[in-house]
Amino acid sequence: MILIIGGTGFIGARLAERFVREGEEVICFDLYPDPDKISHLGDRVTVIVGDVTRIEDIVAAIKEFRVERIVNLAYMLGAESEENPHLAMRVNVMGMNNVFEAARLTGIHRVVYASSIAVYGLQSSFGERPMTEDDICHPTLVYGAHKLWNEFMAKKYMERYGMSIPGLRIAVVGGPGRKTGLSAWSSTYVDLPAVGKPAQIPFRSNQRTLITYVDDAAETFFRLCLTENFKYPVYNSCAYSLTLGELAGLVRKFLPDAEIQFNEAAADQPLVYNWSSERLEREFGMSLPLVEEMVKKHINAVRGSAGLS
Repeated sequence: MILIIGGTGFIGARLAERFVREGEEVICFDLYPDPDKISHLGDRVTVIVGDVTRIEDIVAAIKEFRVERIVNLAYMLGAESEENPHLAMRVNVMGMNNVFEAARLTGIHRVVYASSIAVYGLQSSFGERPMTEDDICHPTLVYGAHKLWNEFMAKKYMERYGMSIPGLRIAVVGGPGRKTGLSAWSSTYVDLPAVGKPAQIPFRSNQRTLITYVDDAAETFFRLCLTENFKYPVYNSCAYSLTLGELAGLVRKFLPDAEIQFNEAAADQPLVYNWSSERLEREFGMSLPLVEEMVKKHINAVRGSAGLS
């Protein structure tokens, strides 16, 4: 039995689907669950209401459903964390630590958690070279600092209690359906043009980014959860490095009339845009298709849901 905390969220729902395809039973634990996202998965998935800031909720779920492995995807993103750092501390730091401790108390060996590209800070801290997991991090956001602390505590739980807690530093995740926060552009740059609506991107067209598709992020969490052994405590996710203008150009390749506008006066996005995922590729056999395929898949998913050809 797999417990996904944040299980009906943007990545969590896709991950639940991936586990079900493998024959696993899944518990989706969420404070504000959206059962519609996983309703097509039938009785292989159970949705429960729970608060990651309450360790008793996590322990109760583990005991009731005889959970064997946990993936924690419950967190407040960058802009949300900056606006409400106190609540972000409770969710991102204490919430994550509650997961580690609940797993320890109930004898669960494997916990997988989401770290973030934000732990690195600015690309300018490293020049133009690709970041690796061995680089010293310089987070500039509350969210990035919280994720770096999660990594520190995961290592402590592994060293002290012999647990198995790999973390995935996720790039910006794109795909259909993300609607809130500054990261919503990673959905709307396709979601809106795919149904004939204009898209407004809050960054410059020459802003570089690292982006991965939501299904590929889910696949990586799936492998980290079920693979028995791993070599490193954290991994950079596979991701495409390109400008937002280049991404828009790929959308127009498939949708020539797409209207995508940028805020050319915007400040730099405080994230790195060049990193190495060699560690993940080598150990888990991960790879990505051409970036055009990511954009095409996104477009087809949106148009299919809207009943368009």
